[in-house]
Amino acid sequence: MVEEALELEAEAEAEAAPPKRQSLFDKVRAMKRPQKILFALKANREGRILLIKSNDPQVYHFLVKNPRMTTDEIIALTKSALLQPVTLELIARNREWMKGQRVRFNIVLNPKTPLPLCLNTLGYLDSFNIKQVARNPYVRSAIRRIALRKLQQGD
Repeated sequence: MVEEALELEAEAEAEAAPPKRQSLFDKVRAMKRPQKILFALKANREGRILLIKSNDPQVYHFLVKNPRMTTDEIIALTKSALLQPVTLELIARNREWMKGQRVRFNIVLNPKTPLPLCLNTLGYLDSFNIKQVARNPYVRSAIRRIALRKLQQGD
């Protein structure tokens, strides 16, 4: 009889306790890739920031298609070496994002950027950023040489 009362009391406490709320971080971490892709298309700012940190190139591609992406988020995204060339070209087609000097600079520095896109974008960098490209040992040698040539022609 006492055992039954204890069981009923435990059940009542379990029902009365509010369900645990999962943070957005936990929800995103628990998602499978298809779920993350669907979430990327409609995520709010916090969700987009978490997805940028997820290191999944396919998710990045769909994040770029989210109409609420801001230039700051694109800057963070273009720093990733995991971006696919198609995604970088998609970013480059958006005039609003390409207005930012930092986005252009990151596209030039990204090792996955296709060479024609890289060369085209290099032409729109200011002299300070061209110097940075020319001095950066991690930039492809062809890009570095062209940046040096641009600097020499500008002087």
